[in-house]
Amino acid sequence: MVIASRKDILMGIVVWAFILLFTWNIFQSIYVEVDIVAIFVMAALILLLGSIWFNTRYRIDNNTLRISYGPMKWSININEIKSIRKTTNLFVGPCLSVHRLEIHYGNYKVIQISPKRMQLFIKEIQKINPGIEMNT
Repeated sequence: MVIASRKDILMGIVVWAFILLFTWNIFQSIYVEVDIVAIFVMAALILLLGSIWFNTRYRIDNNTLRISYGPMKWSININEIKSIRKTTNLFVGPCLSVHRLEIHYGNYKVIQISPKRMQLFIKEIQKINPGIEMNT
């Protein structure tokens, strides 16, 4: 099962503002003063931000939660998840929303995610590991 990340307007404004800023800088570097290094750096940042915006998702495969955040990937054994709680934070973890789930797993490991269908996500995780403590 694949669940897309929830996307907030605030995060969209931030991501797309940076993409537009970097695009503007590329045009400035091409037409005003040619700077090849700046062009490559800005293009790489545009690709990274676009990848994060379009490729953030959470997949439940057998007993594994697979998190994709642009080019970055994490795998968590669902049976190692100890607790899940709802939280609101900015700019922490592989998510595009301030409405998040904080997952505690393994030995003192924490990750925050923002599934679009939060209740369905929790239900599917609890089917695999019913011992997860919910702090909502």
